Amino acid sequence: MNLVAKNIKKAFGPTVAVDDVSVTFRSGEIRAIVGENGAGKSTLMKVITGIHPKDAGEVMLGDAPFNPTSYVEAAKSGVAYVFQETTINPYLGVAENIYINRLREFRNSIGLIDRKKLNGAAQAILDDIGVDFSVEDPIQTLNLGQWKTIEVARGMAYDPQVIFFDESTAFLNYNEVKAFLGILRRLKERGMAIGIVTHHMNEIFEIADTATVMKDGKWVNDCAISDVTEEELQQMMVGRQLSTIYPPKSEKLSDKVLLKVDGLSYKRNLKNISFELREGEILGIGGLKGAGGDELFAILYGDEKETAGQTWVEGKPYAHKNPNQATKMGFSLLPGERTLEGLITSFSIKDNINMGAIKTKGIFLDTTQERAVAEEMIRRVTIKTDSCERPADSLSGGNMQKVVIAKCLATNPKILLLNNPTRGIDVGARLEIYTVIRQLAKEGMSILLLSEDLEELIGLCDRTMIFRKGELSKMYEFGEEPTEESMITYML
Repeated sequence: MNLVAKNIKKAFGPTVAVDDVSVTFRSGEIRAIVGENGAGKSTLMKVITGIHPKDAGEVMLGDAPFNPTSYVEAAKSGVAYVFQETTINPYLGVAENIYINRLREFRNSIGLIDRKKLNGAAQAILDDIGVDFSVEDPIQTLNLGQWKTIEVARGMAYDPQVIFFDESTAFLNYNEVKAFLGILRRLKERGMAIGIVTHHMNEIFEIADTATVMKDGKWVNDCAISDVTEEELQQMMVGRQLSTIYPPKSEKLSDKVLLKVDGLSYKRNLKNISFELREGEILGIGGLKGAGGDELFAILYGDEKETAGQTWVEGKPYAHKNPNQATKMGFSLLPGERTLEGLITSFSIKDNINMGAIKTKGIFLDTTQERAVAEEMIRRVTIKTDSCERPADSLSGGNMQKVVIAKCLATNPKILLLNNPTRGIDVGARLEIYTVIRQLAKEGMSILLLSEDLEELIGLCDRTMIFRKGELSKMYEFGEEPTEESMITYML
């Protein structure tokens, strides 16, 4: 069954999020909705599924008008929506999470949940979409990709004809993404109409049949994926030609070692890790989720204590006890989840930037200095805003990420720990952030870059370490040209 949206408009106050956009989702087809952060992609799908009321336009599901007032009503009527944010309740079981809005349907004659009936219905859906776990598995033992699959199963429980996925792969690792894309293929083969929002070009060209390009809330183009190149699609998204999104790498590495790690171990998560980070170097860290990169960052930033090994900074033993001491020793950390760990989104840009290094004059806040630092950082990392007093959540995703980077730089670090710095960021913002990172390296800052994006590691890093099950399985030295395929062999 086809879903046709015509001339959709949606504004939030003076901000027009979707401006006269029309799109058709066809049975047995995967359509990607692509564009920069703030282009209106997610808003369009949320309007269609009743999460946001539309200001104008019409939606037809088959031959009938489609006007749900909530995503639950939309799902019951045949159009399901899988949110970008994780909506799993870790204190409930797999079956309860799948039928979380419909548990009353499984009550027996005395008002209790018929556990056998509930589990049977949930397992049938999991078997239908093809998963590698059971309703009996404790939900805390499942990985993020499996949690996302539970959310797909929740949508499938309504037996929809159309299903939308909003950045569903943003926090998944390589294996989890592959499994998830396999599920999308099976849904397509069953004749479902599928809409996806993703910033990963490789996923679009691997799974999508067609694309609708949006920019600044407006429709730009519809195209068949087979008729365009990745560069052409990116150009339509950003409105300008992008020959490459990666700035030139260093011509040579410095002889000065800023950070030395020897035999670092942490419980069962890290095993005998040794490497050197040079001044002005971008050293990448690749691996599947849980391979050890997050634990390495936690140790270096003082959140965890190594169980063996030694670390030196500029030739001196690095004996840190907490993040505050790590900051004083020249470390700064950009966390992997900007809205949960990196920002207080309701606070101003200025307050977020100064959070890691609050400026004082005696016992009082030095508001003049805080504003000066914020404005300097806004200029330095090119945050698009008309005032540092704006709340952080008024910004696009890419600019919010720049605020987190600015907060890191406000502490004047020597060593910058970046955990997936472009996760969930569009191609235009990626180019700007990559330019900032490379410029910091040129200025002498040493950078450890942990990323699940293999293209990012290849295109940006001077050298790259691959972790596998807590061990350093491969070091790509300066001048080597790794491929995604070779990197994956050292990850698995």
